[in-house]
Order: sequence, then structure tokens, then C-alpha cells
Amino acid sequence: MAVKQLTVVVADPAFKGEIPRGPRFSVLTAQTAKLTDVLRPRTSLFVIATATELGLVAELVHEANSIHRLRALFVRADIDISWFLPMLERAKLRTLRNMIVHSSPGLPERVLRAWATGGQDHLIADAAVVDDRLLLRSCTLERYEIGFDEVPALAGLPPASRSGFTLDPDGSFLHWGQGDIHIGLETLRYASDPAFRVQTDLRRLAFDRRFGEAVASLRADRGLRRSDIPGVSAREVARIESGDVFPRLETVGRLASAHGVDVTAYLGAIAKVLSRTGQGWHGRGRGKPDALAK
Repeated sequence: MAVKQLTVVVADPAFKGEIPRGPRFSVLTAQTAKLTDVLRPRTSLFVIATATELGLVAELVHEANSIHRLRALFVRADIDISWFLPMLERAKLRTLRNMIVHSSPGLPERVLRAWATGGQDHLIADAAVVDDRLLLRSCTLERYEIGFDEVPALAGLPPASRSGFTLDPDGSFLHWGQGDIHIGLETLRYASDPAFRVQTDLRRLAFDRRFGEAVASLRADRGLRRSDIPGVSAREVARIESGDVFPRLETVGRLASAHGVDVTAYLGAIAKVLSRTGQGWHGRGRGKPDALAK
């Protein structure tokens, strides 16, 4: 479903977090929110409430969830956790897949910012460590679980250090100070989701081929042979141009030098050629402007 409007209903009097502003965002209180306001077509609903005030938004949450418009219900635990389930029963609600019980305004803020920028599929909402497993949710509230040994960068972390991570305020990555490890959602999905891994590998292969074609195009523009790149063998150039390997930064520097430019200019020229190939050009240096021309 294409989302046009994002509606936030606040039923937490202590919530002081910043809610994104703009034409796509509507911010209502539990007292002013009406079913007709939030259940319009192409509207997604976010509710920020407390456990003790769930009754104020119960009808709204129930109706929005029944027609798949409820994107997230953030419930601040303002009561002893042993009373949380009775609070749900009191509000005539049940546990929901897209409900998050939290104690920090930073979590709903992070999710709302992600939706405001269109990054909800790629950013992390929250994370936790249970035994030797890393549990996390994206800002669409998709859940992931992965063993530390399944992620090469995390495999060497001793058990005592696994919980010692911080989450970037925007949800871009988890950071472990020991080893200075930064891990984003895409890396974790790649390790834990076979279907996502296949799709990523296919995209990477396609990009590597296009990148290689761009390298070959620039070389042909300059009238260079594969053997004319100092410090890079003709075989290595052939592998890069066929998409079999992606060049290291040192190799890119040597390619740039052979073309008479610095790395920044060379990569800028590569980007120009890639933009042309994206529009349907698939040749290699025949009858087109020189991307490295000044």
C-alpha cells in the first residue's frame, strides 16, 4: 500500500520527544483524534501512549489494526511490568505484533524520523542481546534474530562484551567499542535472511558488471590498453572490467593515475558513465562524450 499520510496520536502526557513536521505528518492528541481522521485511505497510524492510559486509544488502535493501518503502538511502561498484561486487558486490547513497550522517548522518535525520511526499511529501531543471540527490530518493526558467530565481524567478541553496544541515535548502526565494530541492518539481514542474501548478491553482481563496463569505457576513451595501467596487470584489469572482482582503493588510484586524473575525478567519471548505462547505453566508448573531459 502506498502511504500518503502519517498520523501520530499522542496519549502520553510526559512525552517530550520531537515529532517530524511536514505536510505528510498530522499530530493529534487522544482527545482530538477521531476515527475518521486516522482511518482515511493511504494513512498510516502511529500511537504513543502509556500503559495506564491505553484505554484512551484502545478503540482507535483496534480499528486501525483491523484494517492494517496501524504501523506502531509505542507503550511507555509507566507501571510495574507485572501489571502490564492487566493494563492490556483493562483496555480490551491484546498483544500486537507492531507494539513496542519501552522506557525511552528516543525509540518512538527514531522510528518516526525514519518514516519521515523514507528510511524505515533500512534503519534499526532497537536491539538486545539474549545469550549468544542478537535480537533487533527495524523501523518497520520487522524482527530479526541472529547468532554472533554468524556475523564475521562479531564472531570474535567475547560473551562478556556482546551486550556492550550502543545504537546510533538515527538507527544507522550498532557500535561495539571493543574492536570499534559498526554493524548496520543490511549486514545483519545479509547474514540472517537467505532470500535477502541472494537478492543482495544478485544486485552486487549486476553493479560489479556495470562498474567494470564503465572502467572499460573510460580506458577505451583514453586509448589505453589493459596492459597500460602501471602497477595493475592486464589480467587484473580484465577481471575488473568483466565484473569478476571489485577493485581495491589502491587499484582505483592506479587506474586514475593512468588516466591522468586523481581518484575523485576518476570516480566522478565512472558515475557519469554508470548514469548513462542506467538510461540504456551499453557501449564502450563509441560515439559518446568523454566522461573525463575537462
